[in-house]
Amino acid sequence: MGVKAKKSNADAVYSKKAGKTSNPFDTAISQTSKRLNPFDVHVNKEKFKILGRICKHDRGLPGVSRAKALKKRAETIGKQYEVKHKTNKFRDHRIGKHLSGEQLTESVMNARYLAEKLSQVRASNKAQKFNLNDDELLTHRGQTLEEIEKYRDERSDDEELEDEGLDAEFTSAAHFGGGADAPQDRQTAIEEMISEQKRRKIEIAKDKDEVHDLTEKLDANYKDLLSLVAKATKDEQIAKPPPDDYDKLLKEMIFEPRGSVTDKLITPEELAKQEAARLEQLENERLRRMKADDEQPETNVQPHRSADDLDDGYFATGVEDDADDTLAYDLDGNLGTHLNSKKENPKGQSNDKSDEGSDDEADEEDDDEEEEEGSDSDSESEADNLSDLKASDSEPDSESEQTPQPKKTKSKLQKSKVSEAVETSIPYTIKMPKTYEDFAALLAKYTPAQQVTVVERIIKCNHPKLEGVNREDVVKLFGFLLHYIKDMFEDASELDIGSHFKLVSQLMPQLHDLVHLNIDRMSNTLLDLIKEKYAEYRKNHKIYPSLDTLIYFKIVSNLYSTSDFRHPLATPTYIFMQHMLSRARVRTRQDIAMGLFVVTIALEFGSRSKRLLPAIFNFLQGIVHMAIPKRQQERVEIAPPFEQEGPFSKLLAIPATSDTKALQPQKLQPADLVTQTIDVDFKVRALDSTLCLLKQIFKEQMGEHTGACYLAAPFLPLIEQLPMNLYPEHVQEHCAEATTTLKSVAEQKMKPLAPPDKKPKALRLLEPRFEMVYDDKRRPKMSKQKEERAKLLHKIKREKKGAIREIRRDTAFVQDLKLKQQIQSDNERREKVKRIYQEASVQQGELNELARAKKRKKF
Repeated sequence: MGVKAKKSNADAVYSKKAGKTSNPFDTAISQTSKRLNPFDVHVNKEKFKILGRICKHDRGLPGVSRAKALKKRAETIGKQYEVKHKTNKFRDHRIGKHLSGEQLTESVMNARYLAEKLSQVRASNKAQKFNLNDDELLTHRGQTLEEIEKYRDERSDDEELEDEGLDAEFTSAAHFGGGADAPQDRQTAIEEMISEQKRRKIEIAKDKDEVHDLTEKLDANYKDLLSLVAKATKDEQIAKPPPDDYDKLLKEMIFEPRGSVTDKLITPEELAKQEAARLEQLENERLRRMKADDEQPETNVQPHRSADDLDDGYFATGVEDDADDTLAYDLDGNLGTHLNSKKENPKGQSNDKSDEGSDDEADEEDDDEEEEEGSDSDSESEADNLSDLKASDSEPDSESEQTPQPKKTKSKLQKSKVSEAVETSIPYTIKMPKTYEDFAALLAKYTPAQQVTVVERIIKCNHPKLEGVNREDVVKLFGFLLHYIKDMFEDASELDIGSHFKLVSQLMPQLHDLVHLNIDRMSNTLLDLIKEKYAEYRKNHKIYPSLDTLIYFKIVSNLYSTSDFRHPLATPTYIFMQHMLSRARVRTRQDIAMGLFVVTIALEFGSRSKRLLPAIFNFLQGIVHMAIPKRQQERVEIAPPFEQEGPFSKLLAIPATSDTKALQPQKLQPADLVTQTIDVDFKVRALDSTLCLLKQIFKEQMGEHTGACYLAAPFLPLIEQLPMNLYPEHVQEHCAEATTTLKSVAEQKMKPLAPPDKKPKALRLLEPRFEMVYDDKRRPKMSKQKEERAKLLHKIKREKKGAIREIRRDTAFVQDLKLKQQIQSDNERREKVKRIYQEASVQQGELNELARAKKRKKF
């Protein structure tokens, strides 16, 4: 049994050896791997093993740590100890010591050299006082000046490289009488010298000509070889593979034209200066043209005309103003003279006025038409330098197209002359009026179309970016414009209300520019006016305010952002309109027109934000309610400020005997805002406008609202009571469309309110809950704050101990340095004493030897 056991053990050993790899280097440890000396490793033992606590300092290397600490102290405290009680420091007093390599110019280097030279002279003044030699070597780019002058050629490039001076042979023969030939006189020698110089010059010129000929020949041969080279390169290109997309794109980028340098961006200040300079130049030209008839009467000279001139291009040559009475045909084919056509009335209104018998309003409209046509003709001509006027001044407004104007037939020459007379009367540079009376008097001189140009030029001439311009002028001008608009609409009548609205629409670009020049000041000015109007309205809130208040609402909607949730100017205006629609009584035609006007502005306010006033729906219901014919005892429910019964409850009701079928579709006119009486035409137009507004509101703005069905439902019973058979066809169509829209919105069902979906409750995890236990046998039970304070105090105490330990080690290191220094000084002193004793002993021995020698001589 023992033999079998030994055999099995041997087999197990051999099998284990066979399982190992045969490569002896697999288990080898590299020599570069860091191996620790087990005697240098210190193991820190813990009293208790705590689960979850990671001990970072269970194994340490005290020797390595001590060496690192000593090295760090030697580099810090050791360096400080070496320079202790020493005052010598290196200070850089060089000139331009903070400059970099590119900033060190030649002047800085020269200043350094002079400063160094002066310091050397002051340091060794006595030694250098009588020294006449300059032993310093001046260098330039690593070479001394002597080496540079040694290889310098002072001659220019045009001079010849050959030495044209006298050679040694000539000098020895002429000056010292040498040479084998017989001596010559001075004249003969000079002539030979001159001939020799000429010969040498001829040879040099000949050599130059040969070099030039060879160069030309070489260039000609190179041109002949170019064709062969080009063919070779072309053959090589043919042999190459076809270019791919990358090569094509690369060639396109190479031959793509480079971007040219454009003009720099113009700042607002520069733009304002250029505009002011342009207006000043135009004003000077206008004054020069205005004085041309009196100062230069002889400038218009009759041009030369040949005897066979047929006057083919008479009118095309631009000599209409020449005093010529030649008989010729004009552009219309009529035979006459130029003087006769010049004497025609440029306005051409006397005959038309007598035929039509128009009133003052027709005269104003004719003047406006002439100004518009004249401005168009001026824009086509290049002779009149009036390019500063905007196109908006000459374009007709949409409101003016609604009113019929009598047509006049005039020639183009007359229109251009009228336009020139109108436009040139406006100066290009206008000073800022000091008072509102001056501003109103200035605008009273011009027509409404010209007043826009005047305001525009005042803004340009008094721009805040210009130098020497008071910044308060634009704020004053904005106040003047608002006051002027208020005065216009306070005394507005049926004849001029349309022109006032047209002027305000044309002034909107100028008001927009003024607001953006100083937004805070302009907004405060307009807000103060609205507050003042609201205070006046609250004194009698049952009456609509005047038209000058409503026009401010339109200005706010055009100049400011009305979609903001809270706007310092638009929000108070919005609330003002809400109070007006919900409180003011509706009893006249003017009240109805003003209410619809305010409703339209309120819809503009909420067009983007989709927020509408509640008073809008109440007011529109009241308009439909007043259009329903009611009996004396019949009452239809309606909310205030509208009345349920009485004469004011059926102001817009049409009698059954009235004929309205022939009425054409029209919108509300500006004259309705200043008219008190109500006629059948206004009743139809008011109801038609209300139906169109209802269709617009519920189709475009209220379609996404949640409670739109509750707002649309009250309108349906009121519209059903309207006698549509008495109204024109277009009103019936609008009523049908509005009814369809209201029914579609009223039938929308609201989604029922539902609580939010609850999130599924998470499963309870079987994880231990750790709680902070503050019970400890060593310390009493404390609260969390006291525990944190105790931890902090313990940490401070530990850091304090560490600091004290480091200070103690630093002190020991310094004491060690002192001890080493003391031992070194003692060793040096001991060596010196030994050397002194040695020298003294040697000296004493020599003295003793001398003494013994003297004694021997005596004996």
